[in-house]
Amino acid sequence: MIQQSGISCFVRGTAHCLCLLTSLAMLPQAGLAQNANDGYNPNANGAVNALVVQADGKTLVGGDFTSIDGQPRNRLARLNADGSLDATFNPGANGAVFALAVQSDSKLVVAGQFTTITGQPRNRLARLNADGSLDTTFNPNANGDVLALAVQPDGKLVVGGAFTTIAGQPHDRLARLNADGSLDAAFKPNADSIVYALTVQLDDKLVVGGFFTTISGQSRNFIARLNADGSLDAAFNPNANDNVYRLAVQPDGKLVVGGFFTAIAGQTRNRLVRLNADGNLDTKFNPDANNSVVAGGCQSSCRGNWKHQGQSALFSTHCGDPTKATESAL
Repeated sequence: MIQQSGISCFVRGTAHCLCLLTSLAMLPQAGLAQNANDGYNPNANGAVNALVVQADGKTLVGGDFTSIDGQPRNRLARLNADGSLDATFNPGANGAVFALAVQSDSKLVVAGQFTTITGQPRNRLARLNADGSLDTTFNPNANGDVLALAVQPDGKLVVGGAFTTIAGQPHDRLARLNADGSLDAAFKPNADSIVYALTVQLDDKLVVGGFFTTISGQSRNFIARLNADGSLDAAFNPNANDNVYRLAVQPDGKLVVGGFFTAIAGQTRNRLVRLNADGNLDTKFNPDANNSVVAGGCQSSCRGNWKHQGQSALFSTHCGDPTKATESAL
């Protein structure tokens, strides 16, 4: 749920709710309403950019921190269900982690700015086994930051960011990898600027958000939708007037969008908007955020809430399906 006064997100609930705080460091304590009986305080010493909940209830954390729960952890950590640190998981990355995704086989895809992970060279994209060890069969080797991930139902992985080559082939800021990590050569939409957000809709179409103004050679301002084969969905063109940073699909198929924009679909909407499944504006939804929306998360069947009053928060996971989680929020 979202309230017009501030932003409220229900975060504790039934049946695999994947709602978490996106940045322990970024959200000011005064703006965060937390149950005093919760006791949850991992206490990261730097920004937390991405989280995802595993099927066993443990939470994977990625960001730019070097310690969490009082223990050294370089930009990657795993928390037990009670919030304590999982001492068995310590891959270590040498640069910021921006996105995480859990595959259906429980392997973890890690994306960011790093060039080594678990002490081994991996340029900005890596995959870990469930125990945190490096999957040595996976090495796409992106030449620029990877900022967004989305796992499709068929197991293919869509990646977005600032790269222009991946797996040794030119791909401008968008690419798709097969389940084995090889490049899907048939998928080549190409964006003219950075891709910051990806989400898979219920019909398997892919929504893309970022800084771009063209994609697949066609004009699309900051938000676009691709068909499952990677071709542009010509029927979808909300036309935001500024950057889109976060996307989330609700269980009813509606799309929540956050970013820097102040207009979308020809209407004034300050940084947070909801679109119907056909891409038209949901006129009943207008939280009117007074600052940029860059992170957050929420799903259905949740109770309790957190509020962040100053900057805004948004959603970036797919309800009930961990294979479609891109970046959970806390």
